[in-house]
Amino acid sequence: MTTEVQDESAEVADQPEQEKSFFARGALIGLVGGALAAILLISVGGSVISLFDDVFGSGEEAAAPAEELTGDALLISTGSNLATTNGCIGCHSVNGLDGTGPTWTGLAARVDEEYLRRGILEPNAEIAEGFTEGVMPVTYADTLSAEDVDALVAYIQSL
Repeated sequence: MTTEVQDESAEVADQPEQEKSFFARGALIGLVGGALAAILLISVGGSVISLFDDVFGSGEEAAAPAEELTGDALLISTGSNLATTNGCIGCHSVNGLDGTGPTWTGLAARVDEEYLRRGILEPNAEIAEGFTEGVMPVTYADTLSAEDVDALVAYIQSL
């Protein structure tokens, strides 16, 4: 039995340097990949510290509040918040790419305000070409106020 163990040890010692360095190369590739990921993170987020502060807060007092929104700016901001809280942006993009529903970018240039309102309140009344009936919730007529619909329409028209 000791001879078998000695034979195995001898085999490992006899392995070419190329095989022994396989793991070292893997570790090096992992380090380089991690460094590239960190560089990408820094270039995308501005800095790791900035990203950390965005996620966890900087611990410093907040700056003076921004100027209060009024008029159309307030309406559009409210619509943007409603689109997020009601899940609209889960299906409708604001980057020009269609999702489960049509993108909102440039939509107002192709349809009128009534079409937008009807699309929110009666989503199955008219289905955009290439999209499926029955996907959008039909409950918004019951859950959104007239002011909410105005805000969503203003937001969509702003894109």
